[in-house]
Amino acid sequence: AANALKNTATLEENIRVLLEERALMEKKLIALEFVEKVYPSDANFLLFRVKQKANELYKTIADRGIVSRFRGNELHCNECIRVTIGTAAENSKFLEQLEDVYKELTA
Repeated sequence: AANALKNTATLEENIRVLLEERALMEKKLIALEFVEKVYPSDANFLLFRVKQKANELYKTIADRGIVSRFRGNELHCNECIRVTIGTAAENSKFLEQLEDVYKELTA
């Protein structure tokens, strides 16, 4: 923390990149036909609702090495998954797996 305060330029750059990646991830999630809603976020993660099979989707993606969180057991979060914003490459891999696995589960 002390180092971060000494180097505010790095901190500001990290925040800028996070905000850009979050906005891009939100846009790409909204574009997926099976995503019903992406909830507003001021954090380093996004919560989104899929049409069906959120728990199976979460488990299958986890089995393939991609971490997200199933939130369907929380109040008002049925069929919801939470994903942390990562690097551009990590976010792309998540979106690719999300789409592929959803197609597999609903075929």
